[in-house]
Amino acid sequence: MTDPTPADLIREEVRLLQTGIEMQRQGLDLLLAEMRALAALMPGMDSRQPTDAEIEAGYDNMPV
Repeated sequence: MTDPTPADLIREEVRLLQTGIEMQRQGLDLLLAEMRALAALMPGMDSRQPTDAEIEAGYDNMPV
């Protein structure tokens, strides 16, 4: 077995960071789904969620 190079160590650290970020994203996606489901059950709340196109349209007027 050879000694790992600095590049190998950095690649491993990046892989671990990517895995951690992906796990956080999955948890936040689940939380968002739960929040939307609960909002749909609340009386008087509009349960209709904007589409991705509607959300993007709101950002189209921003200067570049």
